Amino acid sequence: MMIPKNMDREELLKLLDVIREGVASGDTLEGSIEFTLSEAGAAHPYAVHGVYRVGNLYGQGGMEVVGEFDGGEG
Repeated sequence: MMIPKNMDREELLKLLDVIREGVASGDTLEGSIEFTLSEAGAAHPYAVHGVYRVGNLYGQGGMEVVGEFDGGEG
């Protein structure tokens, strides 16, 4: 289970730009990002979580995690 990271609109757009640039360059081959508007009018209204691959142009690469794992099962 993932605990979402709260973001404002600019933070969310920067993250989406990073992912888009990675896909365009062939460095990001797969991933899953989910965002919801959790608190309209709040300073950081978007709840964002997911993972995406990075570093694939240099070999196997790794994963970037957005949010936190809760440490529980399932």
